[in-house]
Amino acid sequence: MIQEILTHTCRKCGSENITRNGHNRCGSVQYHCHGCNFFGVLEPKVLYSEDRKAEILKAYQERPSMRGISRIYSVSRQTLAQWIKKSTIASHT
Repeated sequence: MIQEILTHTCRKCGSENITRNGHNRCGSVQYHCHGCNFFGVLEPKVLYSEDRKAEILKAYQERPSMRGISRIYSVSRQTLAQWIKKSTIASHT
């Protein structure tokens, strides 16, 4: 019988010195890294692909309201505002 041993590493520092630390609101297992004192999930869920984000931001550039975009694409206004802020910062650098 072959057994596989999985070793998890911290996504911030790469340390193997981590322990399980309960679950978050979504039900994902959270970990605590003793190396960098990071608390969080090892593999966060990605809800929107980069292509979908680009599509939504392109639609926003055509000047409809944030509220309209959030209704059409089912994205919260806070999420849309964060994406817009990040895209304007990235375009200025």
